[in-house]
Amino acid sequence: MKVFKSKVLQNTGIYGTINLLQKGINFLLVPVLTSYLTTYDYGVVAVVTAINAFLNVFYLLALNGSLNRFYYEYKDDKSKVRELFGTIVTFVFIFSLFLSVLIFLARSILLVPFLDNINFYPYMLLGMISVLFNPIFTIFQNTLQARQEGKRYGRNNLAFFVTNISLLLIAVILLKLGARGVLGALAITNGIFFLFTIYHFSKELKFGINLNILRQSLRYSLPLVPHSVSGVATSIIDRLFVNNLLSTSLAGVYNLGSTFGGIVFILASAMNQAFVPWFNERVKARQIERIPKPAKWIIYFLSIIALGVSFFGKEVIQLVTPEAYHLAWKVIPFIAFGFVYHGIYYFFSMPLFYDISGKGSRTLPLFTISAAALNIILNLVLIDMFGLIGAAISLLLTRFLLTLALGQTYKRFLSIEYESKTMILVPLLLFLLSLVVFIEISLIMALVLKISLYLGVLYIGFYTHRHEIIKITNDILYRR
Repeated sequence: MKVFKSKVLQNTGIYGTINLLQKGINFLLVPVLTSYLTTYDYGVVAVVTAINAFLNVFYLLALNGSLNRFYYEYKDDKSKVRELFGTIVTFVFIFSLFLSVLIFLARSILLVPFLDNINFYPYMLLGMISVLFNPIFTIFQNTLQARQEGKRYGRNNLAFFVTNISLLLIAVILLKLGARGVLGALAITNGIFFLFTIYHFSKELKFGINLNILRQSLRYSLPLVPHSVSGVATSIIDRLFVNNLLSTSLAGVYNLGSTFGGIVFILASAMNQAFVPWFNERVKARQIERIPKPAKWIIYFLSIIALGVSFFGKEVIQLVTPEAYHLAWKVIPFIAFGFVYHGIYYFFSMPLFYDISGKGSRTLPLFTISAAALNIILNLVLIDMFGLIGAAISLLLTRFLLTLALGQTYKRFLSIEYESKTMILVPLLLFLLSLVVFIEISLIMALVLKISLYLGVLYIGFYTHRHEIIKITNDILYRR
């Protein structure tokens, strides 16, 4: 399989390493930050960053997706590529300035009602500064992904991360600025990397707006805005419901379990980042028959990781956290396998994103908005019935049903023969197996049972696909 000796493997490693490093360091910083931030400070940061996530969707207007898509139409014409990059950067910057002024002037209507008892000055103002400067850097990074320049992407992301963490520690620990320090550090970091982007990216684009390119890009991207909004809503709605329907403490416990299950999401996202450019190239080269097999193997890999996290997350949580957090393990299987199905969603949605006519980008929001609505209903019902686990079940069911629905639709846009039944059934079977963690037996017996089952799954998987695994291994080792 040539894909495994291509940039996909290398870039997946880069994206995954950066994401894991960021998540890992943030987790390690929790004991430090809790010594310097009050619970109110944490609440301020959470609310402002949540609002920022929504604002960021409207600042970008999904044009970073247009850039990824149309780059493959123009990649053989360097002048056209420079115009594409320049048009999107110029428009987003002008639109961001306009939107920032509008939101600031209408803040009493658009923002203050969502802030509750949080002051606009300085907290939300710092958040708005971050949102103003961040889109241009995001677009720059998207161009690197489109061009499969994983190393450069990784260096930039790592530099951003190190800069932000350094400023945050100085502001919070040395200057004792609390939430202002966290939000201020992010605002300054975004400002620095806005200037960094303008300096480095200006050599690769032509500033100005080509109206034809802009119209084509917006025609593709605007239908994706509701899709992006629903995606942001779905990603935070479970925590909000746990907080409102149960308690803030249980929301913290749920968030810890979600962090462990989210390891699968990090890997799925990294693989998606690396896979999309390769996918676009294969489709354009009329080599879509090469796509299904690596997609299947990625889902196998995610399923094995999800099973491992589900089996052994309980022991890890009990080892590294106070007793108050120990219930978090109960949500891990549902969340981990929910994100496996999110990985399948990535593959099934790619044909819709590829459709240059815009029909796919208009169709996809119908699925994601419906999924967001379903997720809200499920949270309301299942949290009342099952408490903390109800939120996790809602996440799993929503992503499972979204995947099933897209699995019946994607062929209308590209005739890719994914092994859909296998991709859906394998995670389902391993999820059902993961539920053995709820059997109440002694710690030693539980470990023996889980280790035996996990090794058994690995052995069966290897034995069943041994010839294919050996071939892939040889491809990686010997670069055939």
